[in-house]
Amino acid sequence: MTPLVLPRRPVVSRRPAAALVCVIALSSVTWAVAQGAQGGEPLRKSDVIRLLSNPLIGGGEVAALIRRNCLAFRPTERDWADLRAMGADPDVLGSVIGCAARAPRQARLAAPTVAAASHASLSPRQPLSSPPPTAPLPPTAVVASLLTPRVVVGPGADALVLVQAKRSDGTVAGGFKLVLRGSAAIPGGAASDVEAVADDSGFAAFHVPAGRRAARYRMEVVDAAGGVLPGRPQADLVVRPGAPAHVEVPQQLDLGPPGAGTVALPVAVRDSFGNPVAGEVIELRPARATMGVVADTRTTDSLGRALFVIPRAGIREPGRIDVFARAARVASLDATVPNILSGLGTRFIAGDGQRGVVRSRLTEPIVFQTRGIAGNPLPNKRVSFRAVNAEIAPDSAVTDSAGQVRLDVTLGSKAGTAVVTATLDSVQKQATLYVDAGVPVELMLERDGIRVDGGHIVVELGAPFTLTLKARDGYGNPGAMVGLLGPLRQMATQFNARSRLVKLVSVQPDSSAAILKFKATDLGSTEVTLFAGLRTNVTVEVVPARR
Repeated sequence: MTPLVLPRRPVVSRRPAAALVCVIALSSVTWAVAQGAQGGEPLRKSDVIRLLSNPLIGGGEVAALIRRNCLAFRPTERDWADLRAMGADPDVLGSVIGCAARAPRQARLAAPTVAAASHASLSPRQPLSSPPPTAPLPPTAVVASLLTPRVVVGPGADALVLVQAKRSDGTVAGGFKLVLRGSAAIPGGAASDVEAVADDSGFAAFHVPAGRRAARYRMEVVDAAGGVLPGRPQADLVVRPGAPAHVEVPQQLDLGPPGAGTVALPVAVRDSFGNPVAGEVIELRPARATMGVVADTRTTDSLGRALFVIPRAGIREPGRIDVFARAARVASLDATVPNILSGLGTRFIAGDGQRGVVRSRLTEPIVFQTRGIAGNPLPNKRVSFRAVNAEIAPDSAVTDSAGQVRLDVTLGSKAGTAVVTATLDSVQKQATLYVDAGVPVELMLERDGIRVDGGHIVVELGAPFTLTLKARDGYGNPGAMVGLLGPLRQMATQFNARSRLVKLVSVQPDSSAAILKFKATDLGSTEVTLFAGLRTNVTVEVVPARR
C-alpha cells in the first residue's frame, strides 16, 4: 500500500493533523481488510477488531461481512468480552454466533513460512480440495446484548438492567424469556433470580431490588432453563451509600486549657441503612466565633470516618460545636474548658455609659462580673478598682456567688468623661461615664479671646464689633447656652429700643457660647448690659472712625 504523504503547510496545532493522519491510516487498513473479506477469506480476530474500531463502517456492514466470510477462529470467553468492549451490537454478536455454529471451515490462515511454501507448484498427484458446504444458521441461537452493563443505584432502590435479544440470523427474539442469574444473592434483594421477557422489539428490562448493603454485584444473563448464552453477558450492579443520615460524635469534648497541643475529634458518617458513607465532605463549625475553635472540613475515608484536629492555642471559651454535611447540620456536641479566668467574659456588665451632672451620684450602680473560660461565674475573687474624675465605693471587693461586684459612683467636678478601671490578675477592664456641666452661675463676655465683662472697650463709629457670651457652672465648666438663646433674643429688642450709641444686630449660637454682633451708631460712651436669667455688662466707648 502506497503511504499517504501530506503536503507540508503551516498549521496552528499539530494535533488535528496527527488525528487526520491516524483516521486516514486506520481507514486504509480497514479498507484493505474489507477488500480481503470480499474475496471470501475468513476473518481473524484482529480483522474484526479493526472493522469495529472504524467509525466509518457500521455494525450492519460488519455483521454482513462476518455472515458472508465467517471467522478463522472459534470465539473464547475472552474474545466475547473483547468484542463487547469494542461496541459490538446484537447484530454483530448474532453473526458471530451463527458463524461459530457452522461446521469448521477447512481454510486456515497460513503462517509466513507456510505462505511462502504455498507459492511452490503443486504436485501433479496432489488433488485440489474443495471447501466443505456451509452449514445453515441455527434459527434458535439467541444472543443477549446488555444495554446497561453497569448500573449504579443507592440502597433500597430498584436497579433497571436493559437487554436486547436477537437470533443468530439477525431477527428479533421477541417473547424470549431471560433470567438474571445472581440477582437473588443480593442481601435484602429478590427472593429468586429476576426474570424478564423480550418484547416485540427484542428488548427486556430486569427490575432488580438493590438491597440495603452498599456493595458491587455481578450478575449473568441466561436463558429460562439456566443455559449459558453466547459470550456470557454479565452486568455489574453497584450499590453506593445513600446520603448522610447518622453521624457519630462524642457527646462532650474537653478542649483543655489554651496553649500548645491539639484535641482530636473523630466523626463517623453512615446512611439511613447503616452503610459507611465514603468520600463525604464534613464541616466542623463552632456555634460562636468567640469560642476560638476554627472551622474546618474533612473528607471521610472508605469506612466513613473523618478525624478533626483542633489546635488549643486559639481556644477562649466553651460552647457548642456543630457538624455539617451537604450544608445541613447533622450533629452537635458540647465543648468544655477548665475553670480559668476568661478575658472576654470578665467585664463590666451594667452601668457603663451612664451620664450625670458634675458632683452627682449615679442613679444605678455599675456591675463588674468575673467568668471562667468555661463561662461559669468565679466567686471569691478580689477585684481592685480605681477611678479618674469620679469617686467609687468600694475601691476593692470580693466577688459574690454570682461572680459579681457592685460599685456606687459619684461623678467628679470636671465636665467630660470619667473612667472606672477594674483589675483582676492580669485582666483590666474599664467603664466610661459621661459628666455634664452643672447649672450656669455666671455669664462672661469675651472680645477676641480676652475677657472683658465688667471692663471697658473702645470701638469706632459705624464699625461692627463682636462679643462672645459664655456661661459657667459653679466648678468653672462651660455651661450650655441652649436654654439662654431664647431670653437673649427677647432681650435684643429691648436693648435696641433704649440704646442710642450701640445696636445689637444678631445673636448666633456657637456650641457652648453665643456670638453677639453689635454696631456703633453714635459717638459717646455707654454701658452695655446683657441679661438672660443672669446678668453681665461692659462699658463701650465709641470714637470717630479712622481715615
